[in-house]
Amino acid sequence: MKKVFLYIMFAAVGLGLQSCLHDDDEVFEKSAAERIDDVLNETIQTLEGAQYGWAFNYYMGVDYAYGSFAMTAQFKNGKVTLKQQGYTDADGYVAETSTYKMNRDQGPVLSFDTYNDILHYYGDPAGTTAPTDVTGYEADFEFVVMGISEDSNTIYLKGKKFGNYMTLQRLQKPSDEYLEEVDYIAENMSKYAAMKYTDGAFSAKFMYGDNYTITYIDENGEKETLTVPYTFTDEGVLFNQPITLGDNMISGIHYVDGAESLPLIDTKNLSITVSTDPIDIFQAGNWYIAASNLGEVAAAGFKSFTDMCKSNEGEDVDYAYIGTYGTGGYGFCFMSGGKYKGLEIFNVETEGEDLITFSFGGSEGNGGWYRNYDNLADATAPFYTTFKLTTDDAKNPTYFILTDVNNGKNVIKLLKEEVDYPAYK
Repeated sequence: MKKVFLYIMFAAVGLGLQSCLHDDDEVFEKSAAERIDDVLNETIQTLEGAQYGWAFNYYMGVDYAYGSFAMTAQFKNGKVTLKQQGYTDADGYVAETSTYKMNRDQGPVLSFDTYNDILHYYGDPAGTTAPTDVTGYEADFEFVVMGISEDSNTIYLKGKKFGNYMTLQRLQKPSDEYLEEVDYIAENMSKYAAMKYTDGAFSAKFMYGDNYTITYIDENGEKETLTVPYTFTDEGVLFNQPITLGDNMISGIHYVDGAESLPLIDTKNLSITVSTDPIDIFQAGNWYIAASNLGEVAAAGFKSFTDMCKSNEGEDVDYAYIGTYGTGGYGFCFMSGGKYKGLEIFNVETEGEDLITFSFGGSEGNGGWYRNYDNLADATAPFYTTFKLTTDDAKNPTYFILTDVNNGKNVIKLLKEEVDYPAYK
């Protein structure tokens, strides 16, 4: 699809604008104010002219750190009705209506200018478990309109505050039908914790999370890592922008029900294969701790940590897991007191398909505080060894058992399902 961009620049001498609606002669016959008004009116007409509304591929966090979700947006008479994947009640998908405006600012700006319980919730830390105390999930509600596709089926946006690129794509079906398909695909694609891509001699590994982590060996023999934001659609996974792997440009992954090999978007009939290697699946997921599953070695250290959180900080540990922290770090992650998140970073080495070794790699978030004052080191010390991994289902595990190859008494079971208040479970 050809993209037509609106290039907008403010300067001391005025404003220059190139719009997809006007030829060069017409552009220069109008004032800067008239040109920007044309863009505002064009965008409103496009927004409100969509029969079923728009699929809103929405991203959160600086540099897309906190992932995404799919919304739908219906614009009519200055109001917008939003729905979100996974947000339903007895009547179907919950609809929240508020107002919107098109403003002159950093070029044409689409502003959701009154509170909407779906959109604004993610930018508001009050009453949420948001990762930041001030800006919630670092979620925008004002967007610079960067352009409209030639067929008017895609509107390109950039978050005004946090700078993430997003799209509105014209729906071809009712919003509830679209979101039902999105939720179905999200549920099934999330089971594919790790996937392998091969094209001739080139190979790459995809790890599922809030963003995809893609690793491969470049032409110099060096390991490269890509962090790729994505949203779920009614067809599969759409990357926030195309990526290049080997000789191919890839925009996403098509979902095929029940298939272990999924077609890639924008490639020459290439596909990606679901991995069943325990190491791949373990590293791609978050695996939750419950005190009763830690065994005689690790249980005492975890109790020391949770007891100190309670006595020193007046907090219960809300959850703890081995996996990926919001900023992309990997290790022992936790939340305490409904607010404070931390990470003790694990350096990771692997051998074969089922041996993994952890060592201490530092701290992120509030991890350093809890290590120094609340015995976090007691909880993590039993993990600093080599484990053999076993699981119940290679394709869709519900747990992993970590058995210390150096100490048969150090056996830890970690769960796929989140465990709340793990000290009591």
